[in-house]
Amino acid sequence: MTSELASQLRDVMPADGVLDDPLQLSLYGYDGTLYEGTPQLVVLPETTEQVAAVARACYAAGVAVVPRGAATSLSGGPVPVRGGVVVAFTRMDRILELDYENHRAVVQPGVINLDLQDTLATGGYFYAPDPASQCVCTLGGNVGENSGGPHCLKYGVTANHIIGVEMVLPDGRRMRIGGKSLDWPGYDLMGIIVGGEGTLGLVTEITCRIMPMPETVLTMLAIFDSLGTASQAVSDIIADGIIPATLEMMDNAMIRAVEEGLQAGYPLDAAAVLLIELDGLPASMDRQIEQIKQACQRSEVRDFQVAQNEEQRALLWKGRKGAFGAVVNIAPSKICTDISVPRTALPEVLAEVLAIGQKWGIPIANVFHAGDGNLHPLVVYDPRDEDQARRVVAIDEEITRLAVAHGGVLTGEHGIGCAKRKYMPLMFGPAELRLMWQIKEAFDPDLLCNPDKVLPDRDEIAESEPLLLPEGSFSQVGSQVAARNEHGWFEPIDEAAVQNILALAHRERQRVVVRGAGTKLGPSGADVAVISTKCLNHILAYDYENLTITVQGGVTLPQIEEAVADHGQMLALRPRFAQWATVGGILAANESGPHRLLYGGPRDLVTRIKAVLPGEEVVSFGSSCMKNVAGYAVEKLFIGSRDSLGVILEVTLRTLPRPEALRTMALSVEDPMAATPLLAELVASPLRPAAVELLNPLAGETFREPNRHWSLLVGLEGFTEDVEQMTGRLAAMAAEHDLGDWRELDRDYLTLWSDVTNLVAQPAGTAILKASCQLSATTTLTAELNALDSAGALRAAPGLGLVHCAVSSKQELRNYQSQAQALAEKYGGTTGWLAPTPQGLATSPQGISREICRRLKYALDPHNILPDVLGLEDSSISHD
Repeated sequence: MTSELASQLRDVMPADGVLDDPLQLSLYGYDGTLYEGTPQLVVLPETTEQVAAVARACYAAGVAVVPRGAATSLSGGPVPVRGGVVVAFTRMDRILELDYENHRAVVQPGVINLDLQDTLATGGYFYAPDPASQCVCTLGGNVGENSGGPHCLKYGVTANHIIGVEMVLPDGRRMRIGGKSLDWPGYDLMGIIVGGEGTLGLVTEITCRIMPMPETVLTMLAIFDSLGTASQAVSDIIADGIIPATLEMMDNAMIRAVEEGLQAGYPLDAAAVLLIELDGLPASMDRQIEQIKQACQRSEVRDFQVAQNEEQRALLWKGRKGAFGAVVNIAPSKICTDISVPRTALPEVLAEVLAIGQKWGIPIANVFHAGDGNLHPLVVYDPRDEDQARRVVAIDEEITRLAVAHGGVLTGEHGIGCAKRKYMPLMFGPAELRLMWQIKEAFDPDLLCNPDKVLPDRDEIAESEPLLLPEGSFSQVGSQVAARNEHGWFEPIDEAAVQNILALAHRERQRVVVRGAGTKLGPSGADVAVISTKCLNHILAYDYENLTITVQGGVTLPQIEEAVADHGQMLALRPRFAQWATVGGILAANESGPHRLLYGGPRDLVTRIKAVLPGEEVVSFGSSCMKNVAGYAVEKLFIGSRDSLGVILEVTLRTLPRPEALRTMALSVEDPMAATPLLAELVASPLRPAAVELLNPLAGETFREPNRHWSLLVGLEGFTEDVEQMTGRLAAMAAEHDLGDWRELDRDYLTLWSDVTNLVAQPAGTAILKASCQLSATTTLTAELNALDSAGALRAAPGLGLVHCAVSSKQELRNYQSQAQALAEKYGGTTGWLAPTPQGLATSPQGISREICRRLKYALDPHNILPDVLGLEDSSISHD
């Protein structure tokens, strides 16, 4: 079979693109772990077409495929533990497009992370995710593992910066998800694929979000005589309202190893060094440095240094970037145990990690992302010593269990692979593990894509105990499992009541809709039961030191704002109807307002979701840790699902320090095209405004003296000095483009932006259509949408490539959508309706994406008792 398959593959691959020599095969059988395997064959494709041909041949032969990048993996991800064909992407290493105008880079998966960074730097841009192995790791590997890196504290992990992929499914079909524009229809498949560890398909093209380089970068080194005081300094810096670009720490063992090999200038007798980096506008830098210095002094810092030039900065980073390799100065090899814990647990966890090493007589050196609680204990040993190798495995297990015991997770950024799949039951129950298996099967029904990774064997998963429900029809016994209100809606008061009513509905095939505050719920129909989350309105936990808050799905944003205000924090989520909408409803509708430009959308702020599925199972995915790549990111499927997959019970969200200054600047322009040059300069600048919105006269009449012009609004947030500097820069831009003077709006900042988001000038019942496009086309698309018949109030976000259009004529909704869709497609985007979607106008994913979404819907809601909001069962919608 192997020789026959090799012959088939040689027919579709380059001349030297198929390897079958035993020595060559052995070179593709390992990564950075202890795991090894032997592939049957290795292929070296150069194009997506070749990858698809390989997948089709392997699928027909029933042979597994294993994707492999640079094999820097520390979880056994690319190891062919079951043989099969290794698809090595090292020759797919081309940067296909650098689209600075639209802040996008399109690359093949074999591109080295640092090569992309270096190339972007010549154009004044950067790609934020920067794993410590960036000089060798590939973008495809980063996508597979959802890699982080030092700068993810401020900018987020890989999942926050990937907006499109092309992927070859295990059967050889090609599927595109996302693209250069935002918010494509369907469930968040991207959220599952990024971090899917190559178990769902073979990613062959990646569209990344890139950003203008910050104007100023300053690096500091703080030296401490104890790990505890160094950890406290980290918490104090963030408590003071500063989120640095990086907060990295090394302990004494790591310092000594680094200094022996690299001479980075770290003192050999220090218990810990803290590497701190700020980036942004220069105006506030001196004050931020002083605040950081004071926070370190409160924690008894021994010495505090600021790099005075690029050479000093590079030397400090040389030690951190070279830390993993430096441990060869302690012992010939290492195991890197990647865990995440709440940041405040760092001192205790570090002490226990060192105690574990002492117990087993094996040195452990620690280097870690202190700002987000992601630790990398490096267990160093001699692999030629069998007893040491045995002890190292035991240490790895103890440290992993230690993390979970302290409220942490199995892995923060290195993945599960085959190394930690046996530990998955420590974090997930049978319901979660079974659901992840169903997700795997939705993409890979024959289980041929990177098998024996991430998930434990299915036969090892325990069965769940069935609920005991009363006998009788739904109408007869529904009130016995959950109370009803005066409207006849069910109002469950706790998790058990939600679970029981959904289980009963599932058993009786009763259709159900979920209602929060009612801001996004359309008509439900007489034969549909309504579950209200009104009573699920409690704040469950607020961990201000770790910047997280956990709430029930029925909690409103004002409740959260009141809870976090005393600690100088905020929830950077400002959707439509923010004063009434519930958290569950906001996430289910994937609602975000103009401030998504700076803070991201719901998927960027949610770290955990707990939900009840129609089949009675209660599942929880994600965690309160800032970094977590244990298993599939199923929590992202619920965001934007319109409550079609389950009922959101609990949510953990990231909070942030409240900005010191808030300011809204307004400029009148004759039409969208008149603002294009200024907007292009603003979007390409390093100013990073919080929000930029262009409003047509109807939408803008609430915010200025009535006239016939358009309004350009810019929201500025941050340190007072930075906001002042941004205001001055805006004035200079307007003068350069001869657009007149900005004026500061003196209305309450958040109230004003809430009105902008709501499009308050519209009559009740108005439908809102959202169109996406490439950034550079936003003003053109805006002008063309505004010219369509039935167009009402309209607001556009040029920095996001999104336009929101109010349409009040019910008879014209379908016609307007059809015309808007054609325009959006012309500019690389698509359209969809904000919730509630007008009846009969659901926006459905197409092609293979539609098929995958249908399989996921069936996996979570097999009897379709929750609304089919994507039109997945609508035969009138094209499948192609």
